[in-house]
Amino acid sequence: MNNEVMIVVDILCETQHYNTVLNAIYKCASESVLEDGCERYDVYPDINDSQKITLVEKWKSLGELDKHKRLPHYDELQSVLSDKVLSVKIETARLV
Repeated sequence: MNNEVMIVVDILCETQHYNTVLNAIYKCASESVLEDGCERYDVYPDINDSQKITLVEKWKSLGELDKHKRLPHYDELQSVLSDKVLSVKIETARLV
């Protein structure tokens, strides 16, 4: 059985905080791709909506994703997002 997981995150941020949120996401992404368990961490600003940012992540396992969530760069991103986003939708799927 394949343990890899895909994560798709849709973030809707407040317009006035868009650049702050996007920069924080890029910083987290650049550090996340260096983690052993991270196989993909892509950032897609929506071309039609200046408030929406989509992340596509691929992790070797849920355990590796859990390790990621305990690292300082993840905490820093969560801190920035906490009062600057309107919504966050996360979808998780196991690759088969």
